[in-house]
Amino acid sequence: MNDMKEKAMGAVRTFLERKGYEIVDEAWQGPEGIGGIDLVAVDEDGTLVFVDATVRIGTDGFPEAHRARGLREALAATWLAGNGDDYADTPVRFDEVAMMVVKENRALLRHHINCFGEMEPLS
Repeated sequence: MNDMKEKAMGAVRTFLERKGYEIVDEAWQGPEGIGGIDLVAVDEDGTLVFVDATVRIGTDGFPEAHRARGLREALAATWLAGNGDDYADTPVRFDEVAMMVVKENRALLRHHINCFGEMEPLS
């Protein structure tokens, strides 16, 4: 990862911490070939949040999410299988944070909380 992208990921982390999130894992890598999770955090309500962060350098608009829902859910399940003992009976949510870096110390940030929306209960 280049310096600008590393700096941008640090800014995403700081943004979430300022909103009251506690970062519990970052840059976690799943089994070979399936990818990883950018950030795992706990929000102020105690919800475990899997955060996908995307960064675009330039003014061409915000980056689009780059991972499909099924893959993100599979990665979260794998993370929980190895790290989830402290999070039994904890609600889980998926967020996206998109950052557009417009110059070295200037960026716009969009935080999409619960990006998959609420599921309808099964009857």
